[in-house]
Amino acid sequence: MPDQFDYYFLILAPGLQSAWFFQAARRYWQRFQPIVADSTGLDLLGYLPANSRVAVTLLARPDTADYARQQILSKRSDAHVDAIVTDDLPAMEIILTQRAESGRRLGYA
Repeated sequence: MPDQFDYYFLILAPGLQSAWFFQAARRYWQRFQPIVADSTGLDLLGYLPANSRVAVTLLARPDTADYARQQILSKRSDAHVDAIVTDDLPAMEIILTQRAESGRRLGYA
């Protein structure tokens, strides 16, 4: 199965307020229970075992998505980064809720 990972993170890009997690990602977290961090918690990625498989779902706005992706990959170059990029909190909530309801933690089927 393509999404078999040893560690799974949900990371909020710089500038996202706590509502992006507490409102938009609540059901998603309840379903998949990823390790949640903001951009200040990225150092944790560098401490994971070298042979482990790591996936990150990144919640970001268009103006910070590339920067946040680069920060993740600088800590863990082999991480699978699944970015959800939007300026709209309700749109983010819809995307994450649909994933939770359909059992898709990552953006592919």
